[in-house]
Amino acid sequence: LDVSSSAGDDKSGDDAAAAPAVLPKATTTDDDDEDVLPPVVTRFPPEPNGYLHLGHAKAVCFNFAVPRMFPGGQVHMRLDDTNPSKEEMEYVESILEDVRWVQRGLYDDGSSVEGEGDEKTSGEDEGNGGGGEPWYGPVRHTSDYFPLIHECAISLIKSG
Repeated sequence: LDVSSSAGDDKSGDDAAAAPAVLPKATTTDDDDEDVLPPVVTRFPPEPNGYLHLGHAKAVCFNFAVPRMFPGGQVHMRLDDTNPSKEEMEYVESILEDVRWVQRGLYDDGSSVEGEGDEKTSGEDEGNGGGGEPWYGPVRHTSDYFPLIHECAISLIKSG
């Protein structure tokens, strides 16, 4: 594929065959002739210092849709609570409810990450962490990891 020429210069008419794959094919087998991909994991990390806006809704749609495209995909809900003076529980509750609302609106069958309709609704299967939520596992908070982040920072500073 000659990337120096413009797209219109290719006279072969077979652009799809010449273009490299953007995403590798997802497989669940261990056959020697196929690549096995690890689960795709995304996150949605809003700051709980205000209400969600249209840009957040777009991020929710993308970050929750990508894991649906791959076996074992997960999306983690993490509140980036790094500015306690501007954060309020009202915003936390609003954010979580808005994410649930956007996810319900995306899938008419009421499903979430797994997308299996009434058989597996959001959070009812092991891969989604249970609890009936559209995200995997519990809601995480960045502040939960401050001690670990601090230890790593000290280690990096000491190592030069």
